Amino acid sequence: MEYTYTLIIPHKNIPKLLLRCINSVPERDDLQIIVVDDNSNPEILDFYYFKHLSRKNFRFIETKEGKGAGFARNVALGLAKSKWILFADADDYFSSQINQFLTDYKNSEADIVYLPNKTIDATNNKPLNVDLKVSELIKECNIKENNYDALRYKSHAPWTKMVKLDLIKKYNIKFQEVPASNDVWFSVQLGYHAKNIEVCPYCIYIRTVRQGSLQYSLKKELLLSRINVGYKVNKFLKEIGKIEFYNETWGYFLDLRKISWWLFLTKAPEYFYYTPNFILKKHLSYYLKNKLI
Repeated sequence: MEYTYTLIIPHKNIPKLLLRCINSVPERDDLQIIVVDDNSNPEILDFYYFKHLSRKNFRFIETKEGKGAGFARNVALGLAKSKWILFADADDYFSSQINQFLTDYKNSEADIVYLPNKTIDATNNKPLNVDLKVSELIKECNIKENNYDALRYKSHAPWTKMVKLDLIKKYNIKFQEVPASNDVWFSVQLGYHAKNIEVCPYCIYIRTVRQGSLQYSLKKELLLSRINVGYKVNKFLKEIGKIEFYNETWGYFLDLRKISWWLFLTKAPEYFYYTPNFILKKHLSYYLKNKLI
């Protein structure tokens, strides 16, 4: 291996935030950064600047396919030459403890090291009490019995974990190249195949929430993508006897009404077919209760 760590960052049209993310990572001989650009607008991104960025062990890869973050991450995985893989979203950044983490976990025997994060509002930098927190999921785990199932199957964001590249290659695990939720299947497969797991005790990643983020879009193709990914993941979780960690699709299904009632109604039979009965009962009970109040 040429490096101990490879940091993978997919990017599209947010160069200032990308640069902030890159600059939050220490320059080290054992760390490589690969940025894969997903067909950014040349009026927004200065390609020459990033291609010639004065930075140790830095690669900037252009793609013109426009296939999204999953495709970009797969491209980077194919180029990585390291023991460990880390991920970041271009609009996020690392805490001041990242260098300590890279030193502390260099020789870890784990297949996956899960990483606590903090979430802030991008407009005012104030902390937000929202989901995607490893520190909350760890409370659902039984560490004494080495049971990390909540992390294995519910921690979907790739930046919540550092992964052995050998694990990814051994099981040929790839990101789905879909419009949204490209990381869910990838993360669930990693969790399923990982033998040894550790959890870092300190926060090294800062997630930002901003307007215009893909996560909060109500576009038809994005909602349908999230729903279909959920169906695929839940089918797998049912097969391995872990359906209690089901991937939530109810909210996305209801959001289809905001686009078109006809779309919502035409997708309803599919939703009821693919969703386990105990989940349907839970959601319908909650919906009716709140509608009747």
